[in-house]
Amino acid sequence: MIATLGFSFILIFSTVLRDTGMSSLEQLFFRLSFGLGVLFLLMLCKKRVSFIQRKDVSFFASIGLVYSLFTFSGLAAIAFRTPIPVAVALVYTQPIFTVIIARLSGKEKITLLKVGIILVGVFGAFLVSGLRITSLQIDPGIVFPVLAGFFYAVYLWLKRQGTSGMSRDYAPYQVLFNTFLFALPAIVVIGFMLQSVSTNPLLVGITAPSALQLGLLLLFAVFSTILPYGLLNYVKVEEVSPTTEGLLLLGDPLMHTLWATLFFKEYVTLIQYVGAGLILLSAAINLKMST
Repeated sequence: MIATLGFSFILIFSTVLRDTGMSSLEQLFFRLSFGLGVLFLLMLCKKRVSFIQRKDVSFFASIGLVYSLFTFSGLAAIAFRTPIPVAVALVYTQPIFTVIIARLSGKEKITLLKVGIILVGVFGAFLVSGLRITSLQIDPGIVFPVLAGFFYAVYLWLKRQGTSGMSRDYAPYQVLFNTFLFALPAIVVIGFMLQSVSTNPLLVGITAPSALQLGLLLLFAVFSTILPYGLLNYVKVEEVSPTTEGLLLLGDPLMHTLWATLFFKEYVTLIQYVGAGLILLSAAINLKMST
């Protein structure tokens, strides 16, 4: 529940930083940098500084790359001024992609009922995005959060596959540190690649951060990055089921919408709220069915 509260401020911090002129690329770079620094100090205090074992390098390289793609895609929606309720609802199309990945990996069969639930979520995404059948123009501010939903699903899949056997080798905060260690250079490479195709300063611009921005970034890194992701790494499947964990995390888009309304007076149409509701309903039923 505390992790859910921390997650619910991610796009709030990003919006505030965007309004000060900081790009999504720069936000994520400093967020990961501060996160690495704080986690390293934590490891020093606990005297648990250790190197990544050779057998685990490929795993952390993969999950670090996917994490950087997931988090950047989510923040990029804010750079294109997508309303927070719309962006966070589209990110939570993640269970749709999770079901597809589970099927492709042979972990789960897709029944007709599952297909119906997925279609409910897809229809909800269509409504919340504001797309019209008569218009084929796709807004990047809609594409990026959908991509975030996909990469979120891949990140969770990798996390389940890899961390289950690492509990004896690494503490939960060490797993997060190792993930950030590979995510940071990945986001630098992604940034250079995007700068060659985009001139949007709020997406890939680089400026000298002010003291206010650095303070916000440090708070962003601690409260909405290290705290929630670190706590999730402590959750044990034998104590809290994935279904319970997933249902609690669905409070994130609801609180995101609440904060967006309170802090930024962001309102979307009734149809978009209905679409967001369908996405969350689809996600909740998916989680219950996978018990």
